[in-house]
Amino acid sequence: MDALIAQYTDADEHSRLTRQYITQLEYDTTMHLLSDYLGKGKQVSELGAATGRYSLEFASQGCHVTAVELVPDQVRLLKENALKQGLALDIHEGNACHVPFIEDESQDLCVILGPLYHLKTAHERQQAIQEAKRILKPGGVLAIAYISKFFVAGLFAQRFPHLITPEILGELHSKGTVSNQEADGFFNVGYFASPAEMESLVKGADFQVTAHASTDGFNRYLDQGVNRFTPTQYQSWLNYHLATCQEPSLLGASNHGLVIAEK
Repeated sequence: MDALIAQYTDADEHSRLTRQYITQLEYDTTMHLLSDYLGKGKQVSELGAATGRYSLEFASQGCHVTAVELVPDQVRLLKENALKQGLALDIHEGNACHVPFIEDESQDLCVILGPLYHLKTAHERQQAIQEAKRILKPGGVLAIAYISKFFVAGLFAQRFPHLITPEILGELHSKGTVSNQEADGFFNVGYFASPAEMESLVKGADFQVTAHASTDGFNRYLDQGVNRFTPTQYQSWLNYHLATCQEPSLLGASNHGLVIAEK
């Protein structure tokens, strides 16, 4: 836990999603997929809110937002960002696996866009999903993000060939983890899943999957081209991406995936 907190202390999580087109695509796609569940008066919880890029947008749309974040430094920045924007959120420092301060069956939407990147044990992942299920109203919606283990293997091949060993690839494929200390610290504290594993996780808690999308598609492999788009080109590419992001063959190739399910 200390290593995870250290990884995100002083991290610029707020601008990560907007500073280049390949990351803005993830944000725009996620907001597009969540748009039907947002609106004035909706009760929305984000577990793993970081500095509030999503939670603040939810609040600006009139949602009653409960934002939970593990890292104290990120909580401080979230509070500062909310104050700057004049938005009222219920902000807690806490763990996505245990949110007793959120009442049973009180939420219309529960969003978990970061914690599952780092919950390394099946027990922890199930805890987070069960907590989401507890706080959601009947018919409430859960949205979970994950990082594809297949994308990570491709990233290693592209940028970190020294990590292409039977041991590292074998662990990544079988366990979804990278314990080798030659890898960047982010990978050491990470959990990387297959699309099928994420669907099984929510179905195992009796959720019904309603959508499953590749929020980046294959754009991380095209970063030099996508980041040079004009605004008009980006909008055209975004529209194309939104029309194709639920194509099953793209799910494993995407950096991030998003599963949306109903209680």
